[in-house]
Formats: sequence, structure tokens, C-alpha cells
Amino acid sequence: MEKILFKIAESEDELEEYFHLRHQIFVEEQKIFNESDIDEYDTDPVHEIIHIIAIRESDSKMVGGVRCYKKESNTWFGGRLSAARDHRNGKVGAGLVKFAVETIKTTDCDTFLAYVQPKNVRFFQRLGWSKVGELEIYQGQPHQLMKADLESD
Repeated sequence: MEKILFKIAESEDELEEYFHLRHQIFVEEQKIFNESDIDEYDTDPVHEIIHIIAIRESDSKMVGGVRCYKKESNTWFGGRLSAARDHRNGKVGAGLVKFAVETIKTTDCDTFLAYVQPKNVRFFQRLGWSKVGELEIYQGQPHQLMKADLESD
């Protein structure tokens, strides 16, 4: 069985590889963004941000990632959850989400939210997240705002 390492990105090379993976998924494949999915939450030093990546241990290939950023007061958001096409079996995504929640618990976060594509709502619910409100348009596409359970272990 393939071992996957989940960790916080530490180098410019890791970030560059993560941004490349996101580009493949959100720009080329899903066409949610026209040219780039990188925004102020990736680049503005005013925002606290944590990029979490998934690395296949056998060859150190990046197979997924997610970003977490502080938006206001003690509210953090997760976003741009991505898994390489050949790693979309739920294991990489679930590992990233779980690692993100555990990482966020070590910050000043009171509320951890994410905008989730409707097809992924049940996946997040199985990981202990709950819906907040109704579907809304986010980045021009329907998304469901969801909230992590920060109280459970």
C-alpha cells in the first residue's frame, strides 16, 4: 500500500509544485478559473496562510494539497483542496482535510470553514463537517459553505 506523507509546505519548490497541481485541476481540468487560481490568500503577507501538501513517500511526488488561511478575527478557511487525478480515491483528500483540521486546532482558530463543491458535501460530512446555510455561488460555481467540528478528537 502506498504511503502518503501529509505536511506543511516548507520550501518554495514545494509551493511551486502545489500551485502547479492546483493549476492543472482548477484551471485546466475544471475550468473554474481562466488563467490562474492563485489569489491574495496565497500571496498577500497580511493573511496568515498554511499550505498543506500530500507527498507520495516512494518517489516524493506531490499528490495533493490544501490551503488554510485566516480571514477575520479567529475564523479560518480551508480551500483549493486538490488531489492528483490518479489519487482521487478519497484517501489523499481525507488525509489532507484531517491534517488541516488538526493543524488549525493549533492556531487561534475558533471557526474553520470551507466552500465545498456540491459533489463533495457528503465526503466532508463523513469527516465531521456540517453544512452552513444554503448553496451559494462562489467563484462563479455553486458551493456549500461547511464548518469543521473543532471539538472532537
